[in-house]
Amino acid sequence: MTDNSDRPSRSPSGRAGGDKRARTRRTLATAAAELIAEKGWDRTSLDEICARAGMTRGAFHGNFKSRDALFMAVMEQETTPVSVQFQPGAPLRVQMRLLGQAVYAHARGRLERRALNAAIQLHLMTRPDLLAQRAEATAGGWRSMAAGFGRLVPAGALPLPAERFVKVIDALTAGLTVSYFQAPDLIEEADFVAAFEALAGPPPAPTWGGGHAVTPGPVRRW
Repeated sequence: MTDNSDRPSRSPSGRAGGDKRARTRRTLATAAAELIAEKGWDRTSLDEICARAGMTRGAFHGNFKSRDALFMAVMEQETTPVSVQFQPGAPLRVQMRLLGQAVYAHARGRLERRALNAAIQLHLMTRPDLLAQRAEATAGGWRSMAAGFGRLVPAGALPLPAERFVKVIDALTAGLTVSYFQAPDLIEEADFVAAFEALAGPPPAPTWGGGHAVTPGPVRRW
């Protein structure tokens, strides 16, 4: 779940920054991402992408087998994971609060590129073959997340089996992010945090005096 996209890539020789091929692919993917955000994938031509990148069609064909391959590269480059610093040993409610804060920060950082996010999702919905490829990567991410939660919290601390819990987290992240993109002035960080804290169950019962749990009395009806 941690975002490592800011770390410099390394070529097989160990040089920071990657080799020429990697830089060319990134440049083409970045140009394609800009155009997709402006006009959608279906209305973006290879000539426009190459012109935006300052490269030739030969450069494209030398680095990507097809338009679909470039699209998948754009999606991989642009759909960065959420970076969150969990606290090993802390209660699940604390972990969920940290996650809610991180998801909000990630969504806020991506707000200016929300049109790109929507265009990518729209194209995926029309391409079952690309969705299948994406599903494989998603399944691998879920397995990794489930293993991570298994190490982060004690056994039995999750309200659901880890394999199902991470699917709920992923869906909640996606739903909150889209809602925020649609109405950023109406959704605050506290809303993100409250949604994720709810996954940890109700808050601890309040205490009184010597620290004993308070038992609610009968409700008085007026």
